[in-house]
Amino acid sequence: MPNNFAPNFTATGIGSLPHSDPVKAVAKVQGELKEMPYWPQLSKLGPLEDMNLQFASALRPLVEAATETRELKAHPGISREEALAGFYERLFGAELNDFVLHEEEAKGLYLFMDQIRAAGSENFPWLKGHVTGPLTLSASVMGRDEKSILYDDEMAEAVARGLGAAAAAQADLLGELERPLMVFIDEPFLSGFGSAFTPISREKVIELLGYTLEEARTRAAKTPVMGVHCCGNTDWGMLIEAGFDVINLDSAGYGENLLLYPEAVKGLLEKGGAVAWGAVPTAEFRGDETGEGLWAHLKGLLEGLEAKGIAKEVLASQALVTPACGMGSLNEEKAARILELTAEVSRLARAGYAA
Repeated sequence: MPNNFAPNFTATGIGSLPHSDPVKAVAKVQGELKEMPYWPQLSKLGPLEDMNLQFASALRPLVEAATETRELKAHPGISREEALAGFYERLFGAELNDFVLHEEEAKGLYLFMDQIRAAGSENFPWLKGHVTGPLTLSASVMGRDEKSILYDDEMAEAVARGLGAAAAAQADLLGELERPLMVFIDEPFLSGFGSAFTPISREKVIELLGYTLEEARTRAAKTPVMGVHCCGNTDWGMLIEAGFDVINLDSAGYGENLLLYPEAVKGLLEKGGAVAWGAVPTAEFRGDETGEGLWAHLKGLLEGLEAKGIAKEVLASQALVTPACGMGSLNEEKAARILELTAEVSRLARAGYAA
């Protein structure tokens, strides 16, 4: 992580957009998020842009994308042992670009890169990428025993390491644009961690995320800032302990939950990490939200952390602003407005929360 990472309410985005035209999607992102644009997943273009299926080719032969049903299948045609052996042969023997996304899997990524190149080096000072997290992806794959491979320790570790290699490969690809980079690991599975719907131990979550971070950080030519996104209520202390540089939460809906972890948040910020505040609702977006109202809610959360002993100047310096989650399920008009509000909250925060 760069020593001078101080985003000061920089606005960026999360995952998917609902657009069927990649040109319009990329233009909207780059038009609103001028300091840290991100490449959009565009699931309406086809099943290979689904957040889980998108990374199937990076994990071969562990899983295979069934595009007709939008599902991942566990090592079809070969045994579990053959799949693990074949995967680790790739992981240890193949070039890193064997794990990179291809254009048919991520049209938004390649168009995004073309447009960044065309804009010139004086524009878009930071870039953001993203990879599906190992818990979310593993949980979506049923093994031959009809249990999720998340609960098969060897398979889950292999997936976690493969996604770390995919993150490193993406970092190297985006690194061609010669800008500082942030990469998020997207983990919606961890929403509601601790409930009956997420029956996995805290230790196992930290372990699997650690494998992904290890591969990403050791394999990338230049280590990006590594973040984690979860769009629901989770154990934020757990994700900070896992070693991420940035945590991203749906603060519009669950921001008060972060106030339960003041010591963990303070430690993250004091070592140069950041909180990416998902200050603009997505699934709960009504259309009558205003930048002023959203900023007022975020300011209240920041003041809550101040009251728990975190310095205002640290909270301001080590903050980003995002939508609460990806927007692939919305319509284009709502998604466009959410991006506009994200940029507006960023501006209001910088003007209204000076140390």
